[in-house]
Amino acid sequence: MIYFTSDHHFSHENIIKYCDRPFPNAYVMDRVLISRYNETVKENDTVYFLGDLSMKNRSHKGGHFRYLMNKLHNGTKHLILGNHDKLEPFDYVDLGFQTVHTSLNIDLPYIGNVWLVHDPAWAEMDKKKLFLCGHVHTLFK
Repeated sequence: MIYFTSDHHFSHENIIKYCDRPFPNAYVMDRVLISRYNETVKENDTVYFLGDLSMKNRSHKGGHFRYLMNKLHNGTKHLILGNHDKLEPFDYVDLGFQTVHTSLNIDLPYIGNVWLVHDPAWAEMDKKKLFLCGHVHTLFK
């Protein structure tokens, strides 16, 4: 199975308020996101993260952020960098991502070519392509 997900914003207290997420705090949010990921994603699945994993900066590539990423057990993980993903690309590889990109074109069975981006403004450059994005939180329905 192939999954697409975006804008986890691990450990970001304010995202709860900004996007009306149903959590009392970031600690609970992180635990629920990890639990739902592990319940859904199986060992041989592929997961494309379309950016904004965390608000953590370069000084947080170890510690708590590493702990959280190590809890996402299953699947081959690919990251499309978002505006809040501030680590170096190889730091994300070290955290368990197979590949790291600013954007990526993939071919999906029965669908064809799909452009994966974080910010949909990138997709405006080529309106003929089907794209999946993150970044907009609750603005797209």
